[in-house]
Amino acid sequence: MSVNVAIIYYSQRTNYQLSRWAEEPLKEAGHEAKVVRTQELAPAEAIAQNPAWGQYLEETKDVPVASPDDLDWADAFIFSTPTRFGNVPGQVKQFLDQMMFKYFLIRSENSIHW
Repeated sequence: MSVNVAIIYYSQRTNYQLSRWAEEPLKEAGHEAKVVRTQELAPAEAIAQNPAWGQYLEETKDVPVASPDDLDWADAFIFSTPTRFGNVPGQVKQFLDQMMFKYFLIRSENSIHW
């Protein structure tokens, strides 16, 4: 049985490559996998202060931004993200907050609410 796996990442540098490494064996095993990213929230001024970050964003600009459709498509999720002082970055938190609300709102339209 084939499984659809959404690999959702945020990174300033290396988590994109980690996501691709997760994608390869899934596809080799006959599963569907796609890599999508969370939206970058950092201001342009902050990115400009770190040339490697800016270069990385340019190199990965064609990676699609994760959407509710990705959640609907996937049977499983893999998250690839750095930590910020023991927590997920704001970009990932915003994704989870927004997408989960949209996802559960869509999923609960025809549900009975107690």
